[in-house]
Amino acid sequence: MKVHAMSFKVAVLEFNQETNTFSKLKTGFKDFEACHYFKGAAIEDNCRGTNSEIGGFIACCDRYGWQPVYTVAARAEPGGRVDEATRLRFVADVTAALAGEKLDGVFIVFHGAMCTQTADDAQIQLLQVVRSIVGADLPIAATFDLHANSAPEMADLLDIAVSFRTYPHVDMADCALKAGALLQAAMRGEIVPAIAIRQPPMINGCNDGRTTHACAMTELLEIADAIAGEDGILATSINAGFYDADILNTGPSAVICYDKRKVADAVAIAHAERLCDEIWQRREHQDEQLPLSALAGAIAEHSGRQRGPGPLVIADFSDNPGSGAYADSTRLLAGLLQAGVANAAFGALCDPAVVAELIAAGLGAEREVMLGCKIDPAVGGGPIRVRGTVQAISDGRIIFEGPMFQGLPASLGPSVRFHVSGIDILISSERQQMLDQNLFRAVGIEPATYDIVVVKSQQHFRAAFGPLASAIIEVDADGLSTANIGARTYRSVRRPVYPLDREGEIVAKSTSVEVLA
Repeated sequence: MKVHAMSFKVAVLEFNQETNTFSKLKTGFKDFEACHYFKGAAIEDNCRGTNSEIGGFIACCDRYGWQPVYTVAARAEPGGRVDEATRLRFVADVTAALAGEKLDGVFIVFHGAMCTQTADDAQIQLLQVVRSIVGADLPIAATFDLHANSAPEMADLLDIAVSFRTYPHVDMADCALKAGALLQAAMRGEIVPAIAIRQPPMINGCNDGRTTHACAMTELLEIADAIAGEDGILATSINAGFYDADILNTGPSAVICYDKRKVADAVAIAHAERLCDEIWQRREHQDEQLPLSALAGAIAEHSGRQRGPGPLVIADFSDNPGSGAYADSTRLLAGLLQAGVANAAFGALCDPAVVAELIAAGLGAEREVMLGCKIDPAVGGGPIRVRGTVQAISDGRIIFEGPMFQGLPASLGPSVRFHVSGIDILISSERQQMLDQNLFRAVGIEPATYDIVVVKSQQHFRAAFGPLASAIIEVDADGLSTANIGARTYRSVRRPVYPLDREGEIVAKSTSVEVLA
């Protein structure tokens, strides 16, 4: 570690989960353990050199000579609300780690769309706890996923906020480096940072934050970058929001981080409101997914034309565990079986009961099982009866190859490869978004060798599977994370709001600036 004349002591903590309030599942401690729950020195041992926010924080420690105070780094797969016992355990562990420490700053890794059993905004809830420990004046920097549902009230508790700029999120470490540079400047007294947050009257937008092609989000980032070039503007963030949460502040937001010595609060707010107007103007700019009924035709069309090497990658968009879906929907799988596809890989379908049954049967065993839709049979098509052969058994443990989460450990739980009528199905015991090829390799599936690869994911799969694919099809099969906003019953979102209410009604109530005030 480099030695610096002025060495600051900085605490780091991560409480990171994206909450789908429509899910029947609760997120408990075991769900964090399945992803990661590192304490103390284990944080550096597991995260150094990784493409993660904590990896970026550790790089800041090396760069600036910080003395790190490692508390807790906790991340869980998106799902239902975080239960109170888990939240209290996390708070107790963080509080114990901070006891007696004289800090110069705090670095927090959030998702930004976490809800607990006791709060719709877990970020504000945790910031209130942290402020009660470190005081009102200590600088706090935080990183956010660009699907954060950022409430304007959070600005009273946080000094520095920086969100990812990419979806798939391949800039996690870079995001932390940017936030860390601002925290260093704040601790040195070179800036007095503050944030302004505003939201347009929308619960979805920004093309859901996609950045793999030119679209609403990439246009908005260009506008935000122009604002960031002004003197005293430290960072600008565009959050697409997370519409699977029925809370007051669901939806896109604009976050301006600024130096109070150079920029008046009203100016920063005006910048945020201008970005909200730009988001509103692009409210109808959304990518569309293929309905399941059109899939067989799309596969036939793909097979019939001249194409380059690599598999056809099909995204099971509406059963994305990365949005808190159950990862056990069978509709798409049933459609592929009915279409008679061959040389296909499918994953990961989460069904721990079937995994246990097939592991007990052993390698090479042929079995008939009722597969999928155990959590809520009303969502995803219901269980289907399939007969196949157990071809591989695994503990499901992997290291992410990347580019997302590169170097971090992960687990599918006990898993099997089950061959059914031309399809190799990865059946897992834990929900895990298919954003890395090593997840398939846990059961011996090498994606490049298949004609069709199906992943339960919406967008993150593109980072690892996009370079491999001859073509990509996104299919919305009416799972829990469907893009159909009307399939959800919202009770808590602010109203009127797009697209639930008529645009005229929204405009008649007030301008977007007034809505955001």
